[in-house]
Amino acid sequence: MKYAKSLGSFEFRTLQVFVTTAEQGGMTRGAEVLGMTQSGVSQTIAALEEAVGRQLFDRSVRPIVLTGAGRALLERGKRILADVQQAYLEAAEIEKAQLAELSITMPESLANVLGPRLYHRAGSMARSWRVSNALFPDQLSRFNSHAADIMITEESHVSGMIGVERYTIFTEPYVLIFPKNFPLETELGPHLAASKFIRFSLRSSVGRKTEAQLNRLQLKFPGEIEFDSVTAHSRAVALGDGWGITTPLCLAQTPGVFDDLIVRPISRGSFYRRMSLVAREGMLGSATKMVTDECRAILADDVIPTLVGRLPWLEELMSVGEQ
Repeated sequence: MKYAKSLGSFEFRTLQVFVTTAEQGGMTRGAEVLGMTQSGVSQTIAALEEAVGRQLFDRSVRPIVLTGAGRALLERGKRILADVQQAYLEAAEIEKAQLAELSITMPESLANVLGPRLYHRAGSMARSWRVSNALFPDQLSRFNSHAADIMITEESHVSGMIGVERYTIFTEPYVLIFPKNFPLETELGPHLAASKFIRFSLRSSVGRKTEAQLNRLQLKFPGEIEFDSVTAHSRAVALGDGWGITTPLCLAQTPGVFDDLIVRPISRGSFYRRMSLVAREGMLGSATKMVTDECRAILADDVIPTLVGRLPWLEELMSVGEQ
């Protein structure tokens, strides 16, 4: 009988790589989730198999499947990881269940509205806070590398993620914005091709979703400028350089811009974005739900009423939570 070799060099990360790869159904997807190269995952698993003295994956079939030994280690490994995660959580929580650190990443379209208010309302939750804003690829990189504990992003980005807690924060419509005294009809249609379309960068989810919807509607507009920044985008429209498509929460980043804009709902071809909060399952204890509840309360009690006060027609188009 072949016995396992010494596990003196065994590392927690090795088990984490194995469990994630098994749960994701392959090394390619496992590498993506872990933020590693496929060769790095393959080498780590090969070293683990050498250490335990058993083949953990049957590589003769595609996609690869677990062997009997692999299935046994997976079940044990998941319990071990859960125990270690709980140990980290208990070590990080001090008096009054306060976390040592809390790092949250979200898009710019939320950071200025949610970030300061969230810390003001729930600052005692952690001794040290970090709130960063980024486009989704950078958000995901921070989350997968554990540089961020919580990620708030569009739900379509995270609907397939496993091993996470996920909560819907809010849903809002995309809207049209025009400068004051805009000479054309303020509705979405081919006539707007006579004016410059100020775009969001395709690096942003707002930009990609907007372009996808325009393609579905078979609308093509000239454009000479695009922005990553939601504040720069709305200001460019307010200055009279063209028209754009954005969201109410994007506009809320620069409240003063409302006085220089015409904001209209999209009646033909309306579309929405649904924003969700995700955190690694079990890592933050009750803090994940607490942050979710605070974000929802900030939007429901403060942000959305202010927007509806300016644009009453938004009341029927925006919602908070799982609705």
